[in-house]
Amino acid sequence: MKLMSGVAIAALSLSCAAPAHAKPYTRNVAIVIYENAEPLDWTGPFEVYNDAAHFAMSNGEPAFSVYVVSKTKDKVNSQGLHVMPNYSIQDAPKPDIVLFPGGPSSKITDDPEFFAWAKKVSAEAEIAQSVCTGAFVLGKAGMLDGLEVTTFHGAIDNLQKRHPKAQVKRGRRFVDNGQVVTTAGISAGIDGSLHVVARLLGRRVADGVATYMEYAWTPEASLAMQYSYLNPSADERSRRLQNADMQSESKNYVEAEKIYRAMLAENAADADALRNLGGVLRAQDKHVPAAETFVRFAESSKGEMTGHAWYAAAIEYAKAGRKNDAIGSLEKAYAAGYSNPAIETEPALASVIADPRVKQLVAKK
Repeated sequence: MKLMSGVAIAALSLSCAAPAHAKPYTRNVAIVIYENAEPLDWTGPFEVYNDAAHFAMSNGEPAFSVYVVSKTKDKVNSQGLHVMPNYSIQDAPKPDIVLFPGGPSSKITDDPEFFAWAKKVSAEAEIAQSVCTGAFVLGKAGMLDGLEVTTFHGAIDNLQKRHPKAQVKRGRRFVDNGQVVTTAGISAGIDGSLHVVARLLGRRVADGVATYMEYAWTPEASLAMQYSYLNPSADERSRRLQNADMQSESKNYVEAEKIYRAMLAENAADADALRNLGGVLRAQDKHVPAAETFVRFAESSKGEMTGHAWYAAAIEYAKAGRKNDAIGSLEKAYAAGYSNPAIETEPALASVIADPRVKQLVAKK
């Protein structure tokens, strides 16, 4: 999973959680592709939603499940980018968000079976989103009538001609009508998708995704005023976590520590609070308490983060001069699948790197 490799560095100190709802927290995001679909039209939004899925993860649940759908599962040539769809229209999960990229969208609209599926899922989705000439799919489905919409600058006149009941706008990166979100061409799909993320998960998550992507996103002022800063899908616990995260990001570590400790007093197994408490203790150079907190988190976590937590504990123990505890934590990190090629040059581990036990670990990798 690409994102985890970039986020894992920060994940021990940052969290953006969400609530337990009656309906599932994770929204399904279907990216629909077809022969010669414009690559950036869909890979840009795919990146946005896939990154946001992890930035807004709560209790192991991602905010989005992002998948690629085509008419069949056969390989699709997206203008030289050869893609194997996750699903066909026959077995794709029902999407909460469905996105149609540009290109020769007639590959959908002129195919009765493909278009019937596209029309149905668009009508039933929480959000039907188009990028570039993907708007023609929503237009044929009758979803643009009476709305302000946009598309690729070279297709505006044609979209207006084909769908005279729509108000096709020039010079707009995206237009949000609630259920229907249309964007201009190619890179504009990134802006529209960041807007949807901000609308559903809050400005803080969208800003985090844009920063991670190194994308210069500046939302329209009128829309920015409408975004909730914190995740509007969040429950009270999640809001406390997000407030603590903001304190940490502002280097108000003492205040952040108070919030995390209060949450752990209520639930000693709260993984998000444990992970983030370790981060703020580390930031305050409280090496042993930080290491012990990372150990507690590692012992209660699963998957890739377990190894990262043990490695973080090893570094803090090494900084505190507790060599055996540092080596023991390194052994557990490697046993959990963690592997860091830079371990031999990590300054914090200089005191243990010459130990035969550590050399043996490095040699095995």
